[in-house]
Amino acid sequence: MASLLQGSCSSTRPAIHSLGVSSDGDTSRSISFSSQLNNLSFKSLEKRFHVQRLRMGTLVRAESISKQVEVDISLSPRVNSVKPSKTIAMTDLATALVQAGVPVIRLAAGEPDFDTPTVVAEAGINAIREGYTRYTPNAGTLELRTAICHKLKEENGLTYTPDQILVSNGAKQSALQAVLAVCSPGDEVIIPAPFYVSYPEMARLADATPVILPTLISNNFLLDPEALKSTISEKSRVLILCSPSNPTGSVYPKKLLEEIADIVAKHPRLLVSC
Repeated sequence: MASLLQGSCSSTRPAIHSLGVSSDGDTSRSISFSSQLNNLSFKSLEKRFHVQRLRMGTLVRAESISKQVEVDISLSPRVNSVKPSKTIAMTDLATALVQAGVPVIRLAAGEPDFDTPTVVAEAGINAIREGYTRYTPNAGTLELRTAICHKLKEENGLTYTPDQILVSNGAKQSALQAVLAVCSPGDEVIIPAPFYVSYPEMARLADATPVILPTLISNNFLLDPEALKSTISEKSRVLILCSPSNPTGSVYPKKLLEEIADIVAKHPRLLVSC
């Protein structure tokens, strides 16, 4: 394909240029344009065309808005299966009562009734001032994970290395991510009752089925090994075992934990989330 640009730039009147394109040697096409375009660069032309496209796009969006198209904002079945948090509902009710002048002792949300200790607050402020405001490794900063290992060794007699530590925003995040990571549709999550209200919803978010295993006040709300045996099935995937228990505060003695561990060991597919 050959192309030819014809015309003269020395004329005092606007010259007409012709761009001829030949595809077969016998037939040619031409496009004519004014010499005034000589003062325009390809970048300036691209900019003008870009502005025109933006204006056209704005007009189209404005026309779409004027038609008031109804947007589908329906939620997925997975999200619809999750029930509202009763803890938050109670907290909101307590807040409303306080604002109405009613004296309330708040026992809903799991937080202390005192402000953050000064030494902790100052450490956070200093960290911000010193530039510790960037993204951290997904597992947490090495210094923090090392400090956690030291704490576990000194206070709990447990030996871990930093690469075995994963830092999260709290136990709720860790428990949810653990359930999401290992559960598949149709799996079951065994939850001793009384239980933290978010546990069943975590199972539902993972398309799993929460299986509530009642405990007795006469047994200090501790899980009965025999009841656990009869509850485990081929669908059992996670056992949530919390000690001290939330919300009862019950602490599992070592002997009972060993009995539960022996049962779990016979079911390789059953994992324990503590």
